[in-house]
Amino acid sequence: MGEFWGNWVNSIDEIVGNRLQIEHLKAFAKDVNSGKTRKPLMIWGASGVGKTMAAHLLARWAGWNMVETNAGDYRGGDMINSRLSPSAGSRNLFGTRNALILDEIDELSGRFDKGAASALTKLINESKSPIIMIANNMWDQSISFLRGKTEPVQFRALTAAEVLNVIGRFADKNGIKISRKTMEEIAARSAGDARSAINDVVLMDGSPEEAIEVIGLRDRKIDVFAVLDRIFSANTFSAPIRALAGSDVDNEMMLKWIDENIPNRYTDANDVKMAYDMLSGASAFMSRASRSQYYTYWRYMGAMMSSGVALSKSSYPDKRKRYVFPSIISGLSSTKAERTASTAIAKKVQKRTHSSIRYIKEWMLPLISDIARNALSSEVGKEDIYDFFGAKFGLESSEVDYLVKNVRGNQAL
Repeated sequence: MGEFWGNWVNSIDEIVGNRLQIEHLKAFAKDVNSGKTRKPLMIWGASGVGKTMAAHLLARWAGWNMVETNAGDYRGGDMINSRLSPSAGSRNLFGTRNALILDEIDELSGRFDKGAASALTKLINESKSPIIMIANNMWDQSISFLRGKTEPVQFRALTAAEVLNVIGRFADKNGIKISRKTMEEIAARSAGDARSAINDVVLMDGSPEEAIEVIGLRDRKIDVFAVLDRIFSANTFSAPIRALAGSDVDNEMMLKWIDENIPNRYTDANDVKMAYDMLSGASAFMSRASRSQYYTYWRYMGAMMSSGVALSKSSYPDKRKRYVFPSIISGLSSTKAERTASTAIAKKVQKRTHSSIRYIKEWMLPLISDIARNALSSEVGKEDIYDFFGAKFGLESSEVDYLVKNVRGNQAL
């Protein structure tokens, strides 16, 4: 369930939420260990609810040796046969029962995974080892052939109270300094995704409480960190580009996220160079699309910034470093007071001009600033100037002073 979970959850009984589902998994393991035949499990549900963690802890609880694979291992029938079939015997060399854990099983694609369906069907029919499959959506068309062959267990999203329980325990276990108020805000924004909430807690460690504003910018359709995970960890073309397509984070902002975090994931200098070459190409296509209004270029931009970056690596990425926010987002907290004051003034002006806030900030406030600056440098009385702007736009004297000191005037005037 993400790189931070293994540090502090030691037992399947410590998992928060989805208690009936956990008992279902334990009953499955008891039956297997007693010699009963069971269909493979299909653990499915939204991202960040504990599916992968539950599979790992179940294997530990049952005394099984884990043989884990993910989307990168489903590229074809030959790969499935060579990696999974040898482990499908009931025991390994040391006499321990193997458990095959197939994560991201819904990343199968007819275009990129030729022969995978038949190879998986054969594996299910012949395996003497328990099989646990994990998916976000078991109804995905690409894995429709598995529905009758597996036993579905749906993990539901956690409640805000359950997420708060998770991140509170995580913070205590890892010595993270974070206020109760901030954790409550993170839990409320999590949409039941405990993994992303843990990522938020880690990012807030040592940060001012105002930085919580940044977390609100994150997309929950596919969490931006989940997209980054897919891009930096995948070995296929399909998974990264699907993750990018499934996120509502705009392309320019996602490019900044990838740009900032390439050095945090790739350790080989040549990998870093190749990844930045791909990102540079994506940026060029983004600019061409904007200039020419020919948005077919976005197709190439998306492929280069997701799959291109993913396939630039020659070794598995380093996961020890946390993801960092792009500098443009990190700067939001430090400029919050200025942005708040500017917006408040713009809203007052909007009542008189009926223009958009963006237009007022970009064009009207600099003009008003110039007018006020010129008037204050003249022989006109200061109180008269304040009265004028108060009557014209409803501005307080402190707001006029703010415009004079902080808003860049229009030098063309």
